[in-house]
Amino acid sequence: MYQVSCEEEVHIEKYHQRLSSNKGSLIEHVLLCIKIHISGRSGVMLFDPGYHVSQPITVMEDGLELQTGIIYGSTTRPEVTRLYNYHYMARNSSFIVWDVEEKRNGITKSKSTSVIQHNKPFLSATDIAERRNLIYAFKTLLGRDAKGILKCGLYFPVRETSKVSLTLFHHANGVLHNKKVALSYFLSNYQKDDSIEEAIANIAAGTGRTGENLRSSLVTLAHLLEDPKFVMEVTNLDKEIELISKNEL
Repeated sequence: MYQVSCEEEVHIEKYHQRLSSNKGSLIEHVLLCIKIHISGRSGVMLFDPGYHVSQPITVMEDGLELQTGIIYGSTTRPEVTRLYNYHYMARNSSFIVWDVEEKRNGITKSKSTSVIQHNKPFLSATDIAERRNLIYAFKTLLGRDAKGILKCGLYFPVRETSKVSLTLFHHANGVLHNKKVALSYFLSNYQKDDSIEEAIANIAAGTGRTGENLRSSLVTLAHLLEDPKFVMEVTNLDKEIELISKNEL
């Protein structure tokens, strides 16, 4: 078992041209991989429980049995579904193509493609992927059950505190509850709102934290994003990384 790298949301033709010219790429995600051989047939098993997929993913080079079919990914909204499909890249078997289709109320709204390099291990996840995600200008904290279904969490864009709203969501009595709260709520001397505190307690429990610990993190976050220079530095760096990865600089 070894780590493999994944570059998300690429244009296959442009990505192949970049590979051919030995240009760099932006690594945003890593998975675990095991190579398999069955009666002379090659394939891989991919494991991605930290992302959206709880089950092992089997991809055969010939696309036949034991190939995993379409996987339905969990989202925060019941009317939104994501369908994942995996197959070997036609022109370069060193890569697995990961197709994503998003539907809302059964109607396709968007499609994207990511690429997983499985032919050799990715040795520097901490140096590259984790550092990239520190700068990424959209943050999430998510709790899932053993099947990968979202139980609770929060998400927000990186902006100045006065411009940020957190989206909090959790399940209670089988019902999904969503609530938006201004990040400024967590600045000093705020008046507690029972519904917000209940959501925080549920999210903390579902992500293996205490309510006090999560609330402390949100207070720190609110103070951190009060610094406009820091926010500008982070968001500008995020944009520059995106441009570099697209070879536009």
